[in-house]
Amino acid sequence: MMNAIRKYIMGGMLLLFFLGCKESKVEPFDKDDAAPGPVSNVSVKSLPGGASITYTRPENMLYVKAVYAIRPGEQREVKATYYKNVITIDGFADTNEHEVSLYAVSRGENASAPVVIKFKPLTPPIVSIFESLKYESIFGGVRVLFSNTSEADIVINLLKQDDLGGFVPAETFYTKRKEGSVNARGFQPARQKFAVYLRDRWSNYSDTLYFEATPLLEQLLDKTRFKELRLPTDTYVQHINGPGMASLWDNTWNGGTVFHTKPGTGLPQWFTFDLGESVALSRFKMYHRLGAGQQSSDGAYAGGDPRSFELYGSNAPNANGTWDSWELIGEFESIKPSGSPAGTVTSEDFQFAVVNGEEFDVPVGTPKYRYIRWKTKRVWGLLDHIYLNELTFWGNKQ
Repeated sequence: MMNAIRKYIMGGMLLLFFLGCKESKVEPFDKDDAAPGPVSNVSVKSLPGGASITYTRPENMLYVKAVYAIRPGEQREVKATYYKNVITIDGFADTNEHEVSLYAVSRGENASAPVVIKFKPLTPPIVSIFESLKYESIFGGVRVLFSNTSEADIVINLLKQDDLGGFVPAETFYTKRKEGSVNARGFQPARQKFAVYLRDRWSNYSDTLYFEATPLLEQLLDKTRFKELRLPTDTYVQHINGPGMASLWDNTWNGGTVFHTKPGTGLPQWFTFDLGESVALSRFKMYHRLGAGQQSSDGAYAGGDPRSFELYGSNAPNANGTWDSWELIGEFESIKPSGSPAGTVTSEDFQFAVVNGEEFDVPVGTPKYRYIRWKTKRVWGLLDHIYLNELTFWGNKQ
């Protein structure tokens, strides 16, 4: 009896198997899907390095596709959804006449006949930025200044001529700031040849600007000579046990010990230290706290990181701590290279502030000072204390 039941079950399973193996056909997404009609009423507005194209949508359309070449052999494709009647194309590096083909595409990926339009882009950002470039000699190197009104993503490549007559990279700077500068340091005070060119995110390259400049003499200050100078009116209070102010010049950053003042000590607040010798300062770097990572609330451009501060100098500070013997060296503002809003720290910001150190130039002609007073007026977060990882100074001791 049991054998008969087993045979019956096996026979049923085999019948189902053979029935399921009949030939199957892949049906189209939509049996009635067809290529839509082309877009109509097309209007073009030229933009820097591209154009904005408006149109009337046809029926039975999922999206509009623009196909164009930004240069020979380099084709791009941009899409706009059904809910839009405008599409923006970009990536051009000149103001020549270009063609773009517009396709209306159905849900089944059937494309309409193309509508081909011609236009001339306005001056591309990479060209206008290149035309804005200026250069100047600075302490230990050269500076290239730029204007980027369109806030385009660009790479500034600054080169230095080597002993063989070729040009080698001296500094590479990634930015989308409206204006700013890039510095190349570490050069002797002798007339030298430099060059600079730009690259955008579509791998378009600008012309190359060649120039000569004579860097001003500067020297890296010896941190082993630095020491804390405690004056009666200084507001610095150590947060926890540790090296305190000495951590500012222990040559460890991107981690290590941090100069951290006590919560509740309030802003503004200031501290004083001795450089060990009189120096005409040329620049300095402020290394932000590493914190828990790039986007941490206690790291770069966050929390107690100084945002607005002042430097004062003196050669004979009053022992009572009053400000009468101090002269203002400069007012400084911490700025993100990316220009991103508060709470957002890009990899570019992190590299600049934590790894490389945020750099500040001291006004040319600043007298020699031995003693420095740092006054923090505002921090990046909503805190009433500060923290710093490291300070490095350069200047002319002669």
